[in-house]
Amino acid sequence: MTDTAQKTFVKGFKIDQAKVVRSAKLKDPDLTTIESYITTIVHVLNREGYKYIGCAYDHDPDPQDGERRLVLIIVLDESTDEEELKNKALGQIDDTIEWAKPHVLEGPDVWELWG
Repeated sequence: MTDTAQKTFVKGFKIDQAKVVRSAKLKDPDLTTIESYITTIVHVLNREGYKYIGCAYDHDPDPQDGERRLVLIIVLDESTDEEELKNKALGQIDDTIEWAKPHVLEGPDVWELWG
């Protein structure tokens, strides 16, 4: 059977777990603690400033097993054409996203949507 599903790509900002840990000055955090901080971060963002929070494949594989990792993306745009999306300007970024960028976000960039 051939996989004919078309890939979707999203453009926006990755919620970077390592940056969350550094910004919150967490010592030996577990995943539950990191996820709690991420939930708080998402609630602070202006909901009208992005399309949705999506799950996408990270650019770098897991260093331990080489598998593709999933990351959370603050999605500002999406397309089935990756190159078009990479070249498309995002326009005005919401102030709450701009505020979070240096502390907990990576991007803007394009990721392959999971699913």
